[in-house]
Formats: sequence, C-alpha cells, structure tokens
Amino acid sequence: MSSFIHLARVTSTAPAKWLAVLACSSCLAAPSLSADNSPSADFGGFFFGDLYHVPSHHTVEGDGASGLVLRRLLLTADGRFSDQWSGRARLEAYHEGAFEEYNMTHRILDFGVTRQFGDHKLSGGLIPTITYDVLEAFWGKRYLVRTAPDIQGIAARDVGFKLMGPLPSAEGVNYRIMYGSKETWQADKNPYDKTMGGITWRGSNGLLIDAYVDWESRPGPHDRSTWQFLVGKKTEQYTLGLEYTNQDRGEDPDLELATLMGVMKLGGPWSLMAQLHRLFKPSVKGNDIAYIPFDPTAKATNLVAGVEYRFNQHLTVSPNVVWTHYSVNELGVKPDDDVHLRLTFYVNFE
Repeated sequence: MSSFIHLARVTSTAPAKWLAVLACSSCLAAPSLSADNSPSADFGGFFFGDLYHVPSHHTVEGDGASGLVLRRLLLTADGRFSDQWSGRARLEAYHEGAFEEYNMTHRILDFGVTRQFGDHKLSGGLIPTITYDVLEAFWGKRYLVRTAPDIQGIAARDVGFKLMGPLPSAEGVNYRIMYGSKETWQADKNPYDKTMGGITWRGSNGLLIDAYVDWESRPGPHDRSTWQFLVGKKTEQYTLGLEYTNQDRGEDPDLELATLMGVMKLGGPWSLMAQLHRLFKPSVKGNDIAYIPFDPTAKATNLVAGVEYRFNQHLTVSPNVVWTHYSVNELGVKPDDDVHLRLTFYVNFE
C-alpha cells in the first residue's frame, strides 16, 4: 500500500505553474475592478479533498485503501461588461478518482457569456446544463458529495445555449430551456445533440417543486430521454428534499434512482448533513465513477452522512462516512459493501 499521505501533482508542468499562480491570486479574493457601471471583473476559487480510509470495498483496489487526496481545485473569473452583458471563465484541476493514485489533470470547466433581458437571461458557450442548477443549489453540499444524477453520469456541462426567467402571470414560477450541441470541448464530453427543459415553483415559505425533462438523439435504438422531479423545503434552519430521476436509454440499460437529502443546522458553526440515494437498477458503468464507484452488477443504496464544522467563511471541515449497500445480483451474488471513512476539507474564496 502506498504511503498514507502523498502530494497531489498535476500531469502537465506548464499548467501546474499557472494553476499555482492563479490559486495564490484567488486566495486574495480580489474585489471588483470598478464600483460603477464600467466593465469589471471578480476573481475567486475553491478547493476540496479528503483524508480517507476504505475498510471495505467491492474492488480489490479500493479494499483497505488510505490516502490524502485533493479532489477538485477551481479558479473562476467573472466579468461584467455592461448592465446587460456578463461572462464567466472557470478552470478546474481534478483528481480522476482512483484509489491511492494522486495525479491530477486539468480542463476548462466554464467559458460562456450571458445577456440579460429584463428578468430573463440568455447564456451561451461551455455552460452548466439545466439538469442540476436547481437541484445542486438546493442541496448546496457539492464538496461533500455530488447530487445522485450527477454521480450516475448525466452530463453537467454542455456547449450550447440556455434561456431562463419567470413565467408571466405565474407568481413564483420560473422556466429554463437549453439546447446542448453535439460539439464537444474541454468539460463537455457528450457528442450528441440534447434538448432540455425545466420549470420550478418556489413558495414564500421555502417550499420548492421542480420538474425537468430532456431528449438526446443518438445513433440507432439508443436515444435517451430523462424526466426528473424534486420536491423540497429550504429554511434558515434546515433543508429537506426528495428527488427522483428516470432515464430511458433505448436498448441500453436504463437509469432509475431516488434521493433523500437533508441538512440541519445545529447552532453556531455546526450542521448535520446526509444524502441517501437508491439505485433501482444496477449502475452498469459504476466502476468508472470517480471517488465513489459502484458495483456494476447489483442494485445499490448509497448513504453519505457527516457533521460539518465551519471555522469561518472560508474553511469548512466535515468528518463523514460513505456507505454503499448492495442487493443480490442476477448471479445470486451479493457484492461486499463499500465503506469510506473521510475527513473532508473545503476552502472557499468565492
């Protein structure tokens, strides 16, 4: 077994130098370049990772693994060109998720512009998909664990256009629509055209209801369509939500899952948080999932739960556990449960 603590290293020396410079700059949390309406820019960044031990795992590589890993480092530049025009560029260095390996690679995560039309926004470029914007903002603990549909491979970035805003004469109701092109670049790995739409209702008491659908055209009998629902409530004291995702993959194995997620503030800097998701069908490419791989032969229930302590607005630490329990597969075999014990750190200067 490799030594318990390793230094992460980026696979290319030139990008590593630039990442180091930009990381130092982002930690200064530079203010806007202009206080008036002239063009301005804000720079920031964040990173998170884990000190971990895996006492039990369905893979030989994971069983007994230990280490200290930097999972993600993101550096962001937000520009405002006028009252109507803005843009974002975001660079990401990331660990690919293999146990006891510490190489990192890099990519452009976001590179797009937004035009404001009153209460409506039109964005284009390499941009976040509308699959997760509402769900991820509701969960709010990506440093701990991604949302379940994201974990299971529904694309989070696409080269395309999206439009969002309030529906007229419908208080609290917002729409969002997006077209993702088959062109791929950097963080966009989906080489197929995709059309997405969603609608969200927000009540004055923190209640939220969101519905999302998409259609992805693929060669042969492999077209994909997704529908997803989220019902939840978010207040100053707690977040509690239930999410369901169903993706028809034609003749490929379908994806079906449900998620229960919650955060409870205990007072002061302490919070409890948990995400429980159930896979109603095996994750056929589960062993390719970074950080939390799934056995590809069995249905599974995954729980990520922990305690959060916020030292200040920039530093958060969370002792947490990741537990994946498997059902008996079609061969009559029950894979070993996966157990990850982690101390997760999150440093945010955005």
